[in-house]
Amino acid sequence: MRLKHIDLQVSDVDEARKLFETFFGLECTYQRQKQIAFFKDETGFEFAVSNLFNSPPPTYPPDFHVGFVLEHTSEVKEIYDHLKSAGIRMKLDLGVHGPMFAFQCLGPDSIPVEVRAPKDS
Repeated sequence: MRLKHIDLQVSDVDEARKLFETFFGLECTYQRQKQIAFFKDETGFEFAVSNLFNSPPPTYPPDFHVGFVLEHTSEVKEIYDHLKSAGIRMKLDLGVHGPMFAFQCLGPDSIPVEVRAPKDS
């Protein structure tokens, strides 16, 4: 069995869609009004953002985050530079964090979005 779908609760589906399409390369395959949007990546993983009942911004635990794992540090830096130039706020600045080269930006509703790759040897 393989996990192939996650739904992230957000207050603004359109804003979340723009972020995940523009900066993280997810392809929106379906959107129903301002309630739900489905994305897929190149591996077939399905990711959704939703707000079915016009709820206020969700409250996630302090360490909650979603993440993208890349193969090369150069890819991490490229995405970081793109986000910074667009004025996206950071929670964790780009650098070596344990065995990873990573950063965390603040996505919709200030949900941390991590991007990392194994640090270069």
